[in-house]
Amino acid sequence: MRSLSLYITATAICLSFAGCNQTKESAVLVPGYDKAELTSLLPVMERAYDSADIGGFKTPAPAGIKQVFRSKVSPLMNRFDVWNTSDNKAVIAIRGSIVDPGGLSFTAAFYSPMVPAVGKIKLSDTKTFEYKLAELQGAAVHLGMLLGLAHISDELVSQIREQYGKGVRDFILLGHSQGSGIGFLATSYIRYLQKDGKLPSDFRLKTYLIAAPKTGNLQYAYDYQKINTGGWAMSANNVLDWVPCIGITFQTAVDFPKISPFFDMKGFLASINYPAGPKFDGSYKQFLAAGPEIIKQILTIIHENVYPRVIKAMPGYVEPALLQTFDFERCGDLVPLYPDAEYYKVFPQDTVHFQAWENHSVYPYYLLVKSN
Repeated sequence: MRSLSLYITATAICLSFAGCNQTKESAVLVPGYDKAELTSLLPVMERAYDSADIGGFKTPAPAGIKQVFRSKVSPLMNRFDVWNTSDNKAVIAIRGSIVDPGGLSFTAAFYSPMVPAVGKIKLSDTKTFEYKLAELQGAAVHLGMLLGLAHISDELVSQIREQYGKGVRDFILLGHSQGSGIGFLATSYIRYLQKDGKLPSDFRLKTYLIAAPKTGNLQYAYDYQKINTGGWAMSANNVLDWVPCIGITFQTAVDFPKISPFFDMKGFLASINYPAGPKFDGSYKQFLAAGPEIIKQILTIIHENVYPRVIKAMPGYVEPALLQTFDFERCGDLVPLYPDAEYYKVFPQDTVHFQAWENHSVYPYYLLVKSN
């Protein structure tokens, strides 16, 4: 009888401490912007860089999380880390641009023509990357960012499968700067692999991208919003940061839907009782011609100054057919971060003595996320 009493007591004590020899369950990932969550993750994002690349780490050491993987460096200097949290989540952090001797990291950013969001790219004589980043017709994405994704995609998918095999069902994807540009495409890539049965469909993916450039056109932005509906993809930007203003955007008449006034502007104006003036035909013809000419000039600059670096870094690469558009749009659930008086004490915005990255690096974002 005494033995039975001891057994019951021991069992009760075990249960009161959440079970003896039981695996600790994950706190389920929930959608929506979470200030505390992002604050805790920004030190992880900063450490996707080498300390020497950013003049030393300025955020606190990550807590309750352990780095378990670092990818190899791609031909365009892209890489990512994987961390595991104490509550069984996997965090993927994609590094942004760095200053490297060959200028390869910024090559991915400057290689900004758009290509369709579904297709194949021959990366080398031995490797072709097949991708699907949207289903909406007309969706297009930044080619340099797409190459960034292409080079890390095998290790990225392998790590997701490995983490899933260990019981992880909650993934958080982080990106900063160019890493955010790639992060948009990586989020789309993962979601369509899930949708098409090439990755398990029962894991959750939440994306936080900070200091994010524009990476696709309006159709891509629509598609991105649809596949992340419900607060699963945030884009947080310092309102003083210049990087979210790029890729440099130029919109022409051909970027509008086929059913729009631009294909019969004179008739449209007449239909709303706003008749065109006597010089309208000539002026409008010049307007329609200006767009394609500017795009031609931009592509010429890219092929003279950026393309040779791509070929040097990626022997055997075959450039896909380029779209005649630079109509980049923002996407994701936007989280604007507003500076306060304390921020201006650290970063006074002196236009004479300034550092180009002072509003862009991870540390100012850490301060802003905490204060907003």
